[in-house]
Parts: sequence; structure tokens; C-alpha cells
Amino acid sequence: MRVTVGIPTFNRAEMLRGAIESVLAQTFTSFCLIVSDNASDDETPEVVRSFDDDRIRYVRSEQNIGPERNFRRLLELAETEFLLILPDDDVLYPDHLRAAVEVLDQFENVGLVHTAFDLIDEQSRVTASMNPLESRSPVTIERRDLVHERLMVSDFPICFSSVLYRTTAIVDAGGIRAEEEPFGDLQLWMRIALHWDFGFVSKPLAGFRIHTETTTRNIGAQHGLTSDGRELTFLHAQIRLKRRMDFLDAAPLELRSTPRLRALAMLHDLAERSYWGLPWRTVAAGQANLVRRYPRVVLLPAFWRLAFAQLGGRRLRSALRRASAEHGG
Repeated sequence: MRVTVGIPTFNRAEMLRGAIESVLAQTFTSFCLIVSDNASDDETPEVVRSFDDDRIRYVRSEQNIGPERNFRRLLELAETEFLLILPDDDVLYPDHLRAAVEVLDQFENVGLVHTAFDLIDEQSRVTASMNPLESRSPVTIERRDLVHERLMVSDFPICFSSVLYRTTAIVDAGGIRAEEEPFGDLQLWMRIALHWDFGFVSKPLAGFRIHTETTTRNIGAQHGLTSDGRELTFLHAQIRLKRRMDFLDAAPLELRSTPRLRALAMLHDLAERSYWGLPWRTVAAGQANLVRRYPRVVLLPAFWRLAFAQLGGRRLRSALRRASAEHGG
């Protein structure tokens, strides 16, 4: 066997059935499937037993050990060259493993391969197709320094469910850490990109399911938010920015590259919140502060796109000067 597909699951028996079926339907057949059950009290054991396939291994916790430890158990159990972690509510399309393995076999410098993907609803109907790299090439190899830049400015840079890892790459990076949740996958990918390039297949080869119990939506409930509106968007932006800054604080990057990455992350945070209604004076003040901290930020096209979108060309300079003065510049 060359690939381990691990499915961490908890109380999602019916969606788990679809995830397992999608793995067993792969055109690439040299894989084992480990279902790691985090003490479900629904029909999960019966669902797994209903599949008569000796490539399936079922591991069950007697008590809930939390999602991070359940994830980590799959890393510990993986004994193959490659590893894919498939959430129990998502699916793979039949050619996924074949296409991803081909890229990893061809490019030894690539630590993971991800793909374009579809957003699907609870009935598995496609609602949108997503191409996070917007590449016209069937396969793209993204240099690790460019990976870091993209991870600073993209809200959905990689579909977690679509990623096939070189097992050594994800294990050496430490997997997802409890203290980095939510959005811990963002820092995981940043750590992997310290040492590996990334591969991308532009064909949609995974389905990411949108439903009321997704982890992303539950983040808002944990912070007392009851809707998917502006406040939730701001909360997500705040968490993602912290993950990026925490990574840069700890990463052994060259000093000349770190200010650029910080500026990109902060500029993206401003742009995201301005889109959702952050007052233009606050945006201008934020850009002025960025110029003081990272003067070369004015060389970034994204800086001027945001400025012109907010203020218009003739008002730009005066607004930045005024905002800088108001905030002690």
C-alpha cells in the first residue's frame, strides 16, 4: 500500500457513509483506509461494518479524546509513503488519489498536492466550483516562498479535504496542534512550506460539504455569535491574522522576507474587513500605520488597489496624511 486515507469521525454516520464510498471508488487502489471514531454514540460502527473491504481498518476511542488527538492518532497510525486526512463530511472524486500520487512521484521536492474542488450541499449537489490557485495549467508546482505569500493573503488557499501529503512532510511539521485551532491547518501548511514546494491539480477532485454543523460555522457559536454575518466574518479574519503573525513570530525565515509577509497579511486583513463594512477612515488609518511600520508596502499592488477602492485617486493622499496625523504619525 502506498497511501493511507484517514477519516476522523464523530457522530456523522450518514455523511461518513458517503466519505467511505468516495474513497473505495478511487481509480488508484493501493491504499488503506483508517476510520478513527472519536467515541461516536450513533450508528457509526454499523456504517463501517457494512463495507466488506479488507482495506478498511476501524479504530474507536472509548471516550472522546478531542478532534486534535483524533487527528494525531491518524498520523501515528500511517505507515505508508503518502497520507490524506478526509473529514467525515467531505468526499473525494474517483481520480483524486491517482492524480495526486502522480505529482508526488514526479516531483521529489513537493511535500503536498492539493486540488481544485467543489462546494456541495447536504444532498451532494454542486453549488460552486473553486480553484484556489486560479491556474490554467493542469498541474502547477508552487515554489515554497510563493506558497507563504499566498497563505498570507487567501481566505481559502487550500481545501483541506483535497490534500495528499508526503507523510514525512506532515509528520515533521507536527500536524495540527491544539493551541493553533481553529484554522490550525493554516499554520500546518506554512510549516510544511518552510521545506517543501506545493503541487496543485486544477481539476476539481474533492467535494467540500457546506452544512449547518461545519467546524467553521461552529467557531461563531463558541464566541456567542448566532449568525453568519459581518461579526462572524470579522472574527474569522481576526483569528486568521493571529495565526499568520504567530507563524511569522516563530518561523526561521530570512529577516528580509518577514516584513513583506507581515505587511501582506495585515493588508489582506484590512481589505477583507473593509469589504464587509469597515469605515473608510479606519481603513485609511490602517494603511497609514502600515506605511510607517513597513515603508515598502507602498510597492505592493494590493496596497493601491485597496486605497483606490476605498477613497478614489484624488482623495487618496490627503486621506492618508490626515489619518496618519490623527493617529500620531
